[in-house]
Amino acid sequence: MNILLILLQVLMQAGSNQSSNSFLWALMWTLWVALFVLSLTPYGSYIQIMWYQYSVGNFLASLSRLITNNVNLVINHINQLLKSNGSSQSANKSVVEKTIQDLMEFVVIEPISTEPTGLMRTLKLLVTSYNERLEDSIKALLPNIDRPLIQNVVDAVDGLRELNFIYKVIMHYYKLSNKYKNPYLVMQIYMLLPIIKEYVDALNGAITTFLKGQPVGDAAGPLTAYRFMRGCTNITELTHNVKDTYIGLCDFEGRRIYVVKAKGPGGTVGNLDDGITYLVERVGVRPRIIITVDAALKLEGEKTGSIAEGVGVAMGGIGVERFNIERTASKYGIPLYAILIKMSMPEALSAMNKDVEGAVNETVERVKRVIREYVREGEEAILIGVGNTGGVAQ
Repeated sequence: MNILLILLQVLMQAGSNQSSNSFLWALMWTLWVALFVLSLTPYGSYIQIMWYQYSVGNFLASLSRLITNNVNLVINHINQLLKSNGSSQSANKSVVEKTIQDLMEFVVIEPISTEPTGLMRTLKLLVTSYNERLEDSIKALLPNIDRPLIQNVVDAVDGLRELNFIYKVIMHYYKLSNKYKNPYLVMQIYMLLPIIKEYVDALNGAITTFLKGQPVGDAAGPLTAYRFMRGCTNITELTHNVKDTYIGLCDFEGRRIYVVKAKGPGGTVGNLDDGITYLVERVGVRPRIIITVDAALKLEGEKTGSIAEGVGVAMGGIGVERFNIERTASKYGIPLYAILIKMSMPEALSAMNKDVEGAVNETVERVKRVIREYVREGEEAILIGVGNTGGVAQ
């Protein structure tokens, strides 16, 4: 306390003898020193807790504004789509907002896992039902609009749902911390804020990118499949009933290559496992190898666009499609080869940058090399481009 009294005396003397600028400088200097002194006392912990609460509360307020702005962005985009389709009336804002809010609160309840028999089939059913629910709701707001444009809006709403979930979870622990006077809850959130902010910024950018129909970094897999196929000959599209999935056949240096990817240019990831099941079990294809190409999260220190090769199925998500492809491959003894294009989470959800686009070209050459090494002339192979195919046609 004696130190604080001395600082106040210095401040009063500076105010009486010096100019206003000097007084303000002395005031700021005194406050900083006072805070430093308080931090060395038992009151320092209270100051830290107040700072944690302020930082988390400020983040929640900015996230709430971000969600509101993106909801308005989606509503305006829906109105533009209706006008471009020749509709004389704009969408009812209250109806659209109510629909979006309902979808943002839509939940998918995980199936019971204590009895694992048929668990993957149940997960597949839930994922399919969720995707259909989202698309049907948006389709009701956008009658007579092309499906790829509807799929782009669906992806944007899915991003909003993720942002809303993050907001609710952080608000939950923030309120619990205040309710039970438990500073450790808010401290943990504060420590994770840089990571959470990075993810939130990535989702925010993804919503705009999806609405514009631009390819994101996660489209590296489908784009690789597309560019590989453009370099082949005798390209044909197979007729099938697998939803949102493109299956093509082409000739590469005397080898028959089946190319499987989500059907663009709307934002969707397709049903790649059903595509593989269709080829192997219904068409009777016996590939020498199955090659999957997908975007992968890089570690800090790794370069964006770096490429890694390995064995297995390169595919993220909850694991349903990967499980089905692995099961089919193991049943028929088909080797699995994976090529990964490294990028960060913001880069995967943002518009594709030059580093990722350049890595796609290199990956195409690697796919060709793998086919030449593992597949002899006259044999077959399957190439799967994994990822969101928004902005990438076939």
